[in-house]
Amino acid sequence: MMRKHLKKIIAFALAVVCCAGAFPNQLRRQTHAVSSIAELELQKAENNKKIQEYEQKLAKFSEDQKNEEAYQKTLTEKIDTLQNNMQILETELETIQQTIFNLDMDIFQMENTISQQEVEIEKGMKEFKLRLRAMYVNGNDSLASALVGATDFYDFLSRYKLISCVAKHDDELVTNLRDQLKNYHENLDTLQSQKDEQEQAKSDLEARQKEMQSSMGELRSAYADSQAEKERIANELTIASQGIQSLEEKNRLADETEKEIQEQIIRAQEKAKKEAQEKAQKEAQEKAQKEAEEKAKKEAQEKAQKEAEEKAKKEAQEKAQKEAEEKAKKEAQEKAVSTQPVTNPVQEIPAETVPQTVTDNSSYDDSAFGWPCPQHYYISSGYGERWGTLHKGVDIAQNQGAEVVASRSGTVIKTFNGCTHNYGKSENCCGNGYGNYVIIMHDDGTYSTLYGHMEKVVVSVNQYVEKGTTIGYVGTTGWSTGYHLHFEIRKDGTAVDPADYLNY
Repeated sequence: MMRKHLKKIIAFALAVVCCAGAFPNQLRRQTHAVSSIAELELQKAENNKKIQEYEQKLAKFSEDQKNEEAYQKTLTEKIDTLQNNMQILETELETIQQTIFNLDMDIFQMENTISQQEVEIEKGMKEFKLRLRAMYVNGNDSLASALVGATDFYDFLSRYKLISCVAKHDDELVTNLRDQLKNYHENLDTLQSQKDEQEQAKSDLEARQKEMQSSMGELRSAYADSQAEKERIANELTIASQGIQSLEEKNRLADETEKEIQEQIIRAQEKAKKEAQEKAQKEAQEKAQKEAEEKAKKEAQEKAQKEAEEKAKKEAQEKAQKEAEEKAKKEAQEKAVSTQPVTNPVQEIPAETVPQTVTDNSSYDDSAFGWPCPQHYYISSGYGERWGTLHKGVDIAQNQGAEVVASRSGTVIKTFNGCTHNYGKSENCCGNGYGNYVIIMHDDGTYSTLYGHMEKVVVSVNQYVEKGTTIGYVGTTGWSTGYHLHFEIRKDGTAVDPADYLNY
């Protein structure tokens, strides 16, 4: 699209330049304007290419940013879930720790109770042992004395019952104390078992807590990395956006400059047209005046010559008549004295000789187009439709480095000599597809010629070249699959068939 637009601009500008071909100074100025427009278009094409690259980056980075945001959302959900689980785990740990604390208190109290019970048992056992010892030492006398000392039978029974109750009480007391101690130990074992279970549960929860903390660290690290990547992408997006804005501003300024140049060209065209009209009018007036003066001069000369001829003729006639009269008079006089006849001589007046003027109008004709590749005439591709598009010139197959000459005299208005890809290829690399090329505007301002795909250009912009002057050498730069010269003839900026202007 940009290539077509560039060709239209160049064609328009060349057409404008052609209108001023008769004015060398204006031609140089407008040639420079054409070159400036072409350079602006090339710069805009490069800017648009960079804008497309930036837009591709924007699309990619925008997609990356969306992916990072989705990834961060997933990480945030995982972090929130993990935090909730960790809070639940911490609550469970606190509950277990409280349970363990309560069990420790119960165990502590149970151990104190057992210790006290053991002391009571020990005390009872000591008292029982002392009573047994006393009974053993005193024998049954004490019991008998106790019974004998009864005042009556009821007192005896009471004392006997009392002694029996005391013995039974001691036995039951010891048995109960032992049973309680056994129960206390069993309860202590139960409490200790419960504590061990809680300690194991606590250990398991702490292990899970450690795993969760490790997972949380990994998630937070991944989130930090994602945030850094997101910031990097945001920075790239900013750079790409600023790059697009900068290039669009350059294109806007280039459009304004191009518009100004085109307005200057139009003004110059109008001025040149006006000057050409004034010059033509002046020349026509001078020519008419000169022709009138020459005509008047010629008429005056013819009139003077005619008057001179008539005067000479009249004088000759008068002289002849006078001589004839004198001669007749003389003859009449002589006749009187002689009868011999006298013959009058007849005077012959020669005709005037008019000199013939020969004019040589032959001169060297430089208006015809010459062959651009001396000694090489093989056409590998002609003008016309090719591969679905118009091939605007002819391709002259050549060996690498063959000489390329100006087909006609004129001024070089555009060159490109920066392409180093001098090898066959099926893609556009530089020079807008022409590679290293030259455009020459010819003296009449109507025609221009283009020479493309050259290996090297040896002329420069604004240089005047004669027909047959070497301007470069055959190559295969730009969009070219092999060594050849692409040659175009343009009339008023539009490509025409070179076959109509060259003999081949």
